[in-house]
Amino acid sequence: MRLLLVFLFLVLQGCMSTDVASKGATFTYEASPKSGKAIAYFYQFALPGVNSCLLVGVDGKYKACMGYPGYAKVSISAGDRDISFTPNSLVKISNLNFKYKFMAGREYFFCFQPVFSAGKDDIEIASQYNVAVDKTYGWFLVDKNKALEEMRKLRLWQ
Repeated sequence: MRLLLVFLFLVLQGCMSTDVASKGATFTYEASPKSGKAIAYFYQFALPGVNSCLLVGVDGKYKACMGYPGYAKVSISAGDRDISFTPNSLVKISNLNFKYKFMAGREYFFCFQPVFSAGKDDIEIASQYNVAVDKTYGWFLVDKNKALEEMRKLRLWQ
């Protein structure tokens, strides 16, 4: 019965797809946010059984789609912003959303990772238990140098 529930959960979340992992351009770093804007990089590694993309939303508007594994680069207006993550599926239920105050001219690097693997300097922004993989995952604000090293093999969603 539990296996059936997990299967149903994955189907409804859009996680079981015939799509393949991110195959867009490999990550390249481009500094200098535009005046009045911040740049946020969101990235994640492979998640067992997931091969679709995750829509990244800012204040209720989708700005990018990030694969598993993959990254997304989003230009964000300064101020308190609602950040959301929604599977790109027929049933769009957002999960693990958070509010964050962005400052113009700054860069932010957010990594979705298991809580137990977070580095000592990573700052936990939001986390939740994932029943499908029996682990707690979260979004962490990561040091720029660490993020650039981790992201170098990741790709955009295509």
